[in-house]
Amino acid sequence: MRLKRPYSVVKKAAVISCLLACTAGGVQAQAVDSSYHNYLYDSKLAYFKQLPPVNKALVFWGDSITDWGDWAELLNFKKAINRGIAGDNTYGLRGRLDEVLRHNPKKLFILIGTNDINKKIPVANIVDNYKKIIREVKRQSPATSIYVQSVFPINNDLIGRQYYSGTNEEILVLNAALKAMAAELQVRYVAVYCQLLDARNQLDARYTYDGLHLSGLGYLAWINYLKQQKFL
Repeated sequence: MRLKRPYSVVKKAAVISCLLACTAGGVQAQAVDSSYHNYLYDSKLAYFKQLPPVNKALVFWGDSITDWGDWAELLNFKKAINRGIAGDNTYGLRGRLDEVLRHNPKKLFILIGTNDINKKIPVANIVDNYKKIIREVKRQSPATSIYVQSVFPINNDLIGRQYYSGTNEEILVLNAALKAMAAELQVRYVAVYCQLLDARNQLDARYTYDGLHLSGLGYLAWINYLKQQKFL
């Protein structure tokens, strides 16, 4: 005859099993891909470091969307410098803050988060990285005006899903968190997102060629909005 295990023992074993499963799941959920070093990042940063500092520059800082804009030409201002690196994320920006601060920026325009979303980095981690960056800028360069720009929308009809998995819904959630953070830290939040939308709430096809990166008209729309808001 098979002996039945006492109910309390069975219940205790089930609870322990559940706790172990939850703990394992929690550890997995908390794993974050904070990597940013690659050949492009390292070589581009080395290149930046070899250039002479531009005192009181207008610094545009971010990922490929910033990187692919010719800021000095777009603004007709030689002290507008490009510090974008394609593929970068908020961890990468933290890793190269010193290179930006050596220019003693007059204005610092930050646009980052697109690749964080693609890497499934939680919003809380993205915002935490932003806070660390902004607090360090304020500490080392208190005269610098900081502009936190909203992450830009994408166009679902044009974007290559083999390369980018983020959604406009995820971008809006991040932007709401960035807006609240900017208010908390008393820096300017720049809501470019809405300025680039079409009637279907997608990145306007006139402003992009691949659903993610900007065309020439896209860069002009971005700059015109910064000028309208008197940020430039």
